[in-house]
Amino acid sequence: MNADQKTKAAALHKLYKPLRTLIRVLDSDVQYAREQWRPDPSSQFWRRTFVRCCCARAEGTLSVLKNAVRDIADYFGVQLTEKEIAELVFECRAFLKPRENVKRTFKVFARAHGVPVAIKYDETGFADLCDTFILRNRLMHPRGLFDLEVTDKAIDAAVRGEKWFGCVLTNVLQECGKKLPFR
Repeated sequence: MNADQKTKAAALHKLYKPLRTLIRVLDSDVQYAREQWRPDPSSQFWRRTFVRCCCARAEGTLSVLKNAVRDIADYFGVQLTEKEIAELVFECRAFLKPRENVKRTFKVFARAHGVPVAIKYDETGFADLCDTFILRNRLMHPRGLFDLEVTDKAIDAAVRGEKWFGCVLTNVLQECGKKLPFR
């Protein structure tokens, strides 16, 4: 590795460090909410908190992935299309529906590494994740008292959605990580 490559590798490492830290922090929030909710499964407070933490984990992680894509693509010599660049800029400045946000972010993040990653969006967990965002939006913008309720069915879907996101994120990071000059 020459001096220029070492400099670029160090810069890439700097991009990955906050990503890993953010994932650990958001994972711990989800885990704490789960630990509080499980012993008292009827607690609406902890159900709502768990749902919010799941969504914050996904949105926060996707945001950091998007922010790193250009520099990662540059490091690996991957030419992003103008459409991909425009989508990244748009997605960072405007609200994008969770379904498209997840799909586009994982796709362009993997592509920036030059790595093909197969993600099964037809699995129940992905639909559950998307439904969890709908629930979170209802919780954050209630029109009435019953909009604050998280049913057994909804909390089960949130658990499945959170698990799906975690598994996919782990897979994407592992596959992309194989190309990194550091571990």
